[in-house]
Amino acid sequence: MSEKKLPVRTGFVFALLLLVTSGPACAGRLLDYLRNYDLNDYSLGLKYSVSQNPFAGAENSTVIYPYLTAFNHSAFTDDWFLILHDNIGVRHVSENDWEVGVFARIQTLGFGSGDNDEMTGLEERRWTIEAGPFVGWRRWPVHIQLRSYVDVANRNNSATAELEFSLPRKFERGFFVPSIQLTYMTDEYSDYYFGVSELESTPTRPAYRPGAVTSAWMGFHLAYELTPKWLLSTTMGIEFLDSAVTASPIVDSDTLWSVSVGLAYNANLFQPREYEGDAPQQNFEMRVTAFNSTIDTKIVRDAFDGQPGGEVDLEDFLGVSDQETIFQIDTLFRFGHFHRLELGYFELRRRSITTLERDITFGDQTFVAGMEVETSMQTEILRLAYSYSLIRDQQKELGVSIGLSSSRFESKLSVQSTQQSESINVNLPLPTFGLFASVTLGSHWQVKADIDVFALDFDRYDGHMTYIGFEIERQFGEVFGAGFGYSFYNTRLSAKNEDLRGTLRTSHHGPRLYLTAAF
Repeated sequence: MSEKKLPVRTGFVFALLLLVTSGPACAGRLLDYLRNYDLNDYSLGLKYSVSQNPFAGAENSTVIYPYLTAFNHSAFTDDWFLILHDNIGVRHVSENDWEVGVFARIQTLGFGSGDNDEMTGLEERRWTIEAGPFVGWRRWPVHIQLRSYVDVANRNNSATAELEFSLPRKFERGFFVPSIQLTYMTDEYSDYYFGVSELESTPTRPAYRPGAVTSAWMGFHLAYELTPKWLLSTTMGIEFLDSAVTASPIVDSDTLWSVSVGLAYNANLFQPREYEGDAPQQNFEMRVTAFNSTIDTKIVRDAFDGQPGGEVDLEDFLGVSDQETIFQIDTLFRFGHFHRLELGYFELRRRSITTLERDITFGDQTFVAGMEVETSMQTEILRLAYSYSLIRDQQKELGVSIGLSSSRFESKLSVQSTQQSESINVNLPLPTFGLFASVTLGSHWQVKADIDVFALDFDRYDGHMTYIGFEIERQFGEVFGAGFGYSFYNTRLSAKNEDLRGTLRTSHHGPRLYLTAAF
């Protein structure tokens, strides 16, 4: 029997939930400090970022995204909540200027968007979540910080470390922080991103393993207060890649440059913590949602038993509808002041009839061009979660959740004239963890966000699930409400079992409208 392992991240979540629910005096003091913390020290903004992609044939990455920042750089504060570069974390600063804490970040290094013929035949380098401890010293004019990261999403099972030297300088309306950073990548890390495996090699792209490498980065972060409420910031830098990386057949750059510009606004939105009993007291909530979903489903079949692999796009190739309205039902039950249980369910059924334009292999059967094929698809997701509110008062709520998402996917192809029929079935429980937040604006409006993620390496399955949702809700009296939002749901699942024997990729995203009733 194969050994079953859950990724390290799940252990982190269990540890966090045990900490916040255990009730010892130290946990109580920590949570009390958190709930009284002035969140107005932080601001939301919009950032424009351009960075060079190291891979051959890849376009530069250009992204516009919302971001969280602070008007004061972390080098000049003792705040426990820390934002540094693309890291978010928590820390403790001692009286002699030592700092220790934990960072987390999203690693998005990959081949870029769009078609890239030079990367054909290579397995995609997937985004991941990296996290780990750090230690720093701020007594000298030059600040020193050592950070380490592990791949908690279990994408590449590797680690990396960074040693940074910075010279923070503060002036009346901003700050300037030049820095130099050395990055060490383990052989697993560099091989995953810059290596070429034997299966990926071609006559013009030989197999290659760079091994452990070290790169250097130099740049600066500059911020200026346009007004007491508006902050303009920019970061510029250049990275010098290790020669073992630049020698890779899939890398065509020796140096990588990056530039970002952000504009943030501090609205002083958050009110001080009030008596806990003043928070809304409805203990049960039911929500019915109409989700206008744009759907993309691909089955990538592995080569097996002498047969070549291939990819089937169920929407484009088989004519399955890529726009559907999905109805979803969610319930929420609160107990105590900071605890809640959530249950949600949605189901999607689709059917199509099309004439094949080319041969395809689906499961263990081949369907030849000219056949009239009937395709039926069904997706069901049932989610149960427990949540704990780290912060919950009359205006705001912030919490963590852990749960179980039971996902079922079935796709069937059949040909009436030949009585051919083949189906792929995937039934899998996916443990998930997430973050959620809400802020009340005025007396009737709420802004909410919810993120659930899980990376799976369990038994014969490997993959991940991601859900991101944003919404604005209007209350009508004490019971009823309505809202508008946008949701994104993505699953990537690989398996060697007889049903799938490949990779299933599904995504649903689009706007949604919902009605709520709370009692």
